[in-house]
Amino acid sequence: MTLLHHNLPLGSREYLAQRLDGARDLYVLALALGARQAASFGPMIRESRIHFAAVIEEARIAGLETREIANILGQSNIEDGIRPELRASLEQILVEADGPPN
Repeated sequence: MTLLHHNLPLGSREYLAQRLDGARDLYVLALALGARQAASFGPMIRESRIHFAAVIEEARIAGLETREIANILGQSNIEDGIRPELRASLEQILVEADGPPN
């Protein structure tokens, strides 16, 4: 099997990796928020899932194979991408909005 990413312009793989990481993080964040208030976050979960799928398709069109996409997504820890001050702000917002998680 030929890996198509060798034909990608310089920097494209890194750009796609950032897009994939960001889209995954957005989807996971929406799921985490939805776990606290399922009804009110339904549209956000749906839209973030659509966005995640679109970014995966963008990576495929660019020439990355499914295995490469999975490897990219598996290389980073989702918690590494969330700055501590943003995590603290998010946790405070959730506490004020709904109390502790279910």
